[in-house]
Amino acid sequence: MLGRNDIPADELRFRSSTLVKGQLLFEEGDRATSLYMVRSGAMSASRANVYGAQQILSFSLRGDLVGACSLHEPRHQVTVRAVQRTALCELPLDVLHRLSSINGGVARFLRKALGKELKRNREARLQLAVPRADSRVASFLAWYAGALIERRVSAARFRLPMSRVEIANHLGLAVESVSRALAELRAEGILEASGREIEILDSCRLWEVACSMQFRRAARVPAQRLPPDVIAAY
Repeated sequence: MLGRNDIPADELRFRSSTLVKGQLLFEEGDRATSLYMVRSGAMSASRANVYGAQQILSFSLRGDLVGACSLHEPRHQVTVRAVQRTALCELPLDVLHRLSSINGGVARFLRKALGKELKRNREARLQLAVPRADSRVASFLAWYAGALIERRVSAARFRLPMSRVEIANHLGLAVESVSRALAELRAEGILEASGREIEILDSCRLWEVACSMQFRRAARVPAQRLPPDVIAAY
């Protein structure tokens, strides 16, 4: 338990803020002073590629922490901006470090935050590892559906917070390739797509394509061949 005099009460009143779509939270190279909890909305994290253009590395959704790499780096390694109107809670690093020195729960919280961000980045790299555009898009949709399920939200039908341009940037594809992949998934009866509105019709086939298996109209993955966690998720 923290004593009343351990940290001034006004320092424990974490600040809340709201960003409009497209607004920057911080840029690559900025001094890292805080972590941020996404209360609602979505954020993108990008980094300049060899051509100087911003490449979207990952997206953060409600409940995610943004900027966890600042726990071991003095400056931010990415540029983060709001994908849509986003509410944030700012957690100053100096307060968190002082809390972690006297409260083991805070230290575990910070380690978990860093691990989760590293996991998101690893999953994003895996999406780029498959050569097929339809597999990349299917993998992205499977990731987003899984994120909704983690937040106890239905993944059968949803509206994507990010645009097709942002998805294409993230997956290393042309926008036309994303649209074509969605059309192919629709033709296979796997989903319906209208703008940002997505309805998953066949979650097993979506998982199959996400794992880079070939399109075969007659092919279906028997439920017993799916991992138990995937079956439970759907």
